[in-house]
Amino acid sequence: MKQRINNWTRLFYGFLMTILGFSGCDLIEFGRMEYGQPHAEFKIAGEVKSQAGTPLKGIRVTINPRPGEPNDWSRYSSDTLFTDAGGKYSKDRLKYNWPDELKEAEISFEDIDGPENGGEFETVKLTSGEFSVKQTKKGDGNWNEGAYSVTANATMSLKKKD
Repeated sequence: MKQRINNWTRLFYGFLMTILGFSGCDLIEFGRMEYGQPHAEFKIAGEVKSQAGTPLKGIRVTINPRPGEPNDWSRYSSDTLFTDAGGKYSKDRLKYNWPDELKEAEISFEDIDGPENGGEFETVKLTSGEFSVKQTKKGDGNWNEGAYSVTANATMSLKKKD
C-alpha cells in the first residue's frame, strides 16, 4: 500500500512539474518570455581593385566585428575571405550575428601573395561608416532581427619602394 501511494505521488508531481515547466515561459501579466540570443543574418560582398582599376586576385579580406578586443577573442569572431580572379569576394553567413556589432566593425584588405598579381599593395582598413550596411529583411519582433547585407569595396595602392 505504501509503495502504491509513493508511485501515485511521484506520478502526480511529475505531471505537475511538466505542466508548470511548459507554462512557466508564458506569463500572462508580463507577456511571452523566450530563451536564446538575439540574432540576425549577415551577407557580405565586395570588390577589390588597384588604383589603376585592375581587379586584384588573392587579397585576404578579414571581417572583425570587435577590433578593440584582445586578439584571443577577435580571432574566434573574425571571418576571413579571399578575392577571386575578378577581385570579388562574398559570403552568405558571417560568424557574428547581432547588428550592434557592426557599430565597431573593421574590414581589412591585405595583399598576401607579395609581388605576384601586379605588385605589393598597402593594407587597407575600413571601419564602420566606410562600408554599406542595408537591412534586407525585417525581423519577427522577437529574437530575430532580420537580415542585413554588407557591401565593402576597396581600392589598394602599391607599396612605396624605399
